[in-house]
Amino acid sequence: MSFMDMPTEAVLRRALRRWTKPAAPAEVESAVRNLTGGGEAGPASARAELEITDWLYTSIRINIKRGPVFDLREVFRLHRADCLAYCKLFTVLGRRMGLGIGVVEVLIDSGGRYVPHTAVLVKMTGGRLRLVDLWYGSREIRHRRLGLRVKEGRQWVVRDIGYSDLKTFDVSYLPDSHVDGITLYVLGNRHLNRGEPARAVEYYSRAIRLYPESIRPFYNRAIAFEKLGEVQLAEADYRAAFRDENALIRTMAREHPEITTLTRLDEKEIDEKAQEMYLLRKGIITGRAVPIPRIAVDFGLSEEKVRAILSGIERKLKKSTI
Repeated sequence: MSFMDMPTEAVLRRALRRWTKPAAPAEVESAVRNLTGGGEAGPASARAELEITDWLYTSIRINIKRGPVFDLREVFRLHRADCLAYCKLFTVLGRRMGLGIGVVEVLIDSGGRYVPHTAVLVKMTGGRLRLVDLWYGSREIRHRRLGLRVKEGRQWVVRDIGYSDLKTFDVSYLPDSHVDGITLYVLGNRHLNRGEPARAVEYYSRAIRLYPESIRPFYNRAIAFEKLGEVQLAEADYRAAFRDENALIRTMAREHPEITTLTRLDEKEIDEKAQEMYLLRKGIITGRAVPIPRIAVDFGLSEEKVRAILSGIERKLKKSTI
């Protein structure tokens, strides 16, 4: 692993031993034991891959809740993670359990929003792909546009492609160094928001070196350069940030309240089953609101019971805004 914010092996093992772990199917038991054993396991069997992915998703969500924590070293101390930290954590633990797994950028989410977001791509035996998003609350989500690697000839190149194109190309997740580039970009934003443009430029420049295909560091570095009075440097970065349609999609990304406030679901200690119903009803997972009768069938509940659960969630969330 090359993530710049990896905790030490001792810290990782100690934290994992303290985790609450769900019951593991027989196919997963050996992989679970490997979590605290160090290193990465060999490839999991086709039969076990889905079980491992589901078990790991549940385990992380039990122990790590949504929150504004992007540094992986802080995740185990604060028991909170943003979308990026969730992805790094899932990747680290998934590889220990034998999964072919890594981070991808989400450019347009399941609901058509232009977002600065990340998810996890699991490459399974037989060519099956699974996109996992702990922040959106989905073990298998269909975000509309992704930044990842595509094989062209004998080379892997980073491209932005639609979800429907995943079956057309041989694809893979981003290199870990690119994920470090995203982390540096986030650190640059922190300094920019603090009124420290010179420090922000340093982090954006490092982010660009690690992930030159990403436009966002160019755009924000241009803003930082403007604040420093470096007009020519700012103009050069703005040109890079608006060079084509894909670049424009990235620069249009913003935080959407309905997505960022999902933290309240965890703050109010709403259980996972109820959360999933709520997220389906709101269209967060699917991009479109799922009708209550369909939710009732999927969860084996009456429509009246589903409505009661959803109403209870709405009341709890409403109280948190008063």
